[in-house]
Amino acid sequence: MTPTHEGALQITRESLHFLRSSIGGLPEEAMDWKPLPGASSLAVLVVHSVTATRFFLRAGSGEAGSLAEYRSGDRADAFRTAGIGKGDLLGMVTAFGGEAEAILAKGTGEHLAARVELNAADDMPVPVRSGAGTLFAAIAHLREHVGHVQLMHDLWLAEHPA
Repeated sequence: MTPTHEGALQITRESLHFLRSSIGGLPEEAMDWKPLPGASSLAVLVVHSVTATRFFLRAGSGEAGSLAEYRSGDRADAFRTAGIGKGDLLGMVTAFGGEAEAILAKGTGEHLAARVELNAADDMPVPVRSGAGTLFAAIAHLREHVGHVQLMHDLWLAEHPA
């Protein structure tokens, strides 16, 4: 594993720890709760965080997939998530830690330097990045959603005082 892939793994593991910590102490009903109509629930944010990170870590490790297929499949499914229990979400996050390690272990220096072109069939802009840039984007995106989950944790507690 390159030092860059190792660094991405470390930040991914830290981020997954923050996800587990944010949802671990909340009740089941908090997983599907939304503070406003149209907002994403904790369950949606967690599932999307895992699926998106998986896709982009693979792309930065030499396994660039179809962005169009990701958007119409895993991403779309993640945003329809409902009814997944806290235990299943925690299990998903924990399992993804091992999967992320396996993905990143395949990464090489050549993958870091390679251009990653993620073709999409829609009009959403898709920047061409190096493999390293793709890894950085993956962990930045993950960390952004970790912040959203932490905020949702705090909003739940503010709306549902003990």
